Amino acid sequence: MTDSIEVSGRALIFDRNGNALVLKRHPASTTNAGKWELPGGKPDKGESFEASLRREVREETGFEIDIFRSVGTADQHIPGWHVIHVIVLAGIRSGGLAISDEHSEFRWMKIPEIAALDKADWFGDYYTSYLQVPGTAPESDKEQ
Repeated sequence: MTDSIEVSGRALIFDRNGNALVLKRHPASTTNAGKWELPGGKPDKGESFEASLRREVREETGFEIDIFRSVGTADQHIPGWHVIHVIVLAGIRSGGLAISDEHSEFRWMKIPEIAALDKADWFGDYYTSYLQVPGTAPESDKEQ
């Protein structure tokens, strides 16, 4: 049996201090429960990628966003599904932070600080491939 392929849009959003917004999935989530991720999700039938990303971010954070450019991808394999996460750099146009029931917590963090979080599987792969700053991984903090 072949896995169904889905695309999920994710927004990498920074505040004015250079901190990225991360959300913690609700403990009752069916996938990656209690793990940290970026806001976003999958398009509804007939919905464009950009429209779905704007809707998902608005639903999950309360923010209206501007979409700037793609900043990477990450794969997620769930039994029967292959989800391709397309991460875009986005900016806050308006709104105030109000997370949805899908998440239990939020944080604004510097990129190196995200290394210590228990990340969703796909977000961990994305972080390692695109965001990890050399010399900031936890194992590099050990004295040589």
